Amino acid sequence: MIGAAFRVMALTLLRDRAALVMAFVLPTVIFSIFAAIFSGATGDRIRIHLGLSDLAQTAATRRLTDALAADPSLRVTRLPATDLAGVAEAVRSGEVDVALALRGDLIAAPAEGVPGPADQPVVLVENPAKALATPIALGQLQRVLNAALPDVVLSRIVADVERSGKIGPDERRFLDEAFAEQRARKEPFSFADMVERRSTASGTANARISYYAGAITAVFLLFAAMQGAMSLVEERETGIAERLMAGPGGLPVVVLGKFGFLTLQGVVQAGLIFLAAGLLYGVEIGPHWPAFLATCLLVSAMAAGLALAACALAVTRQQAHLASTFGVLLLSAVGGSMVPRFLMPPWLQQAGWLTPNAWAIDAYQDALSEGFTVAAPALAVLAALALAGLGLALALAARRTA
Repeated sequence: MIGAAFRVMALTLLRDRAALVMAFVLPTVIFSIFAAIFSGATGDRIRIHLGLSDLAQTAATRRLTDALAADPSLRVTRLPATDLAGVAEAVRSGEVDVALALRGDLIAAPAEGVPGPADQPVVLVENPAKALATPIALGQLQRVLNAALPDVVLSRIVADVERSGKIGPDERRFLDEAFAEQRARKEPFSFADMVERRSTASGTANARISYYAGAITAVFLLFAAMQGAMSLVEERETGIAERLMAGPGGLPVVVLGKFGFLTLQGVVQAGLIFLAAGLLYGVEIGPHWPAFLATCLLVSAMAAGLALAACALAVTRQQAHLASTFGVLLLSAVGGSMVPRFLMPPWLQQAGWLTPNAWAIDAYQDALSEGFTVAAPALAVLAALALAGLGLALALAARRTA
């Protein structure tokens, strides 16, 4: 019996070519993608997308922008913005992960009294949803300054020394005493005060947690919808579908009923996830609650439509099961539900736009921060995916009824 059971299972798998491919080819594909994601998201392999805007147009700022652009560890885009508002808009819209605006000369002028705002020639504009990009950008800026513009760094140090008021004939002793006194006062050297940080966050909402709430919602709704839509396969295998065909409207009516239930179920699940995010982490829906509700509805409809289409296409329960696990896992990995996409290699970031997860995450981010106006493109894509999935499922059900 052991041998017979083994033979039956082996023959079942070998005769189902789609299940065979998903069982042995798909794991390798998923491993390759995960390897690309995590190798690109750790250590010196992280290449953030840095925006640069040289508003000062001095010799020192031009040298810095050229050095940053030539650095292989960064992906640099020179922004056409002419003011800080334009730079902030580039970060807010996702054109770049983080941006540096050079608004003054980097060479420190002779020190006179307490440093003022003019001593902050660099403005770093960050996005709270991409918080990891900020320390990376600061570290790379400091490294490039030390390596390519040592005279700039020296000018900041000299300004610190001048402010300390220590003047003596022995330069070595003079510098040692000045730095020792500044360290004793626990005051940072001028590089720490050289960069002003500004955020695109509006209000007190926790944008970082809202990103992960949207990411988890996308993957969870896909998993839940696939499990519910698998009843299509079960009804077909048990013969219930043949009885349903004899009813009014046939199978398409059944598919529509399942679509409605899965969509409503998804809205409730999304609401519970964001309720927990709000209670535990302070995520605010705020004045954009209509856009948030529309996003929940369309993300749920997208998950329901794609799940029903996948299960309608599946010939066997094994195919549907593999699609619900490996398929959703693959889409979630590439789409940013597991690792933020800005940490991935550039080619994988672009590939992420082919997944529903990326559009769902983008829709939640835009809906919570800006409302309908900014979220409209992502919502349109989600609606198109929901209609395409539902249309395919209805077409397959109608063909079986006929």
